[in-house]
Amino acid sequence: MRATFIDSEGEYLEATVKVGDIELRVMDEFGGSMLAADTEIELDIFVGLAFEDESWESMFNSNPDCKKQLVHQSGWCYRAYGVVTKIQPDVLVDVGFTTLEAPISTSDINVVGVPVAFTIERLGANAS
Repeated sequence: MRATFIDSEGEYLEATVKVGDIELRVMDEFGGSMLAADTEIELDIFVGLAFEDESWESMFNSNPDCKKQLVHQSGWCYRAYGVVTKIQPDVLVDVGFTTLEAPISTSDINVVGVPVAFTIERLGANAS
């Protein structure tokens, strides 16, 4: 996806990028320290680390309004709200501006189209 580089604390540290009008803090796996501010780049945004102790009930009951967004919590930590779009081979969730892999393991086709929410402990970005 197309993004605007804003700044970076260094490789594998926190970087700030802008996708459309959404500012994201991500783990810099794209060499941001070598870029000038406002450089346009192609990035893949992904869940680098999800909160593993979150219960199934929490994930499937925390988005009753079917929101599609990432809500910044701190650093590169986010609460993801979206709708399940695919379950095989990974569970993918539409969060509005992109699709992210969810920390859900299921083969139940009935979860497709269901709203979910989960915590991302580290949002990552690498060059596409």
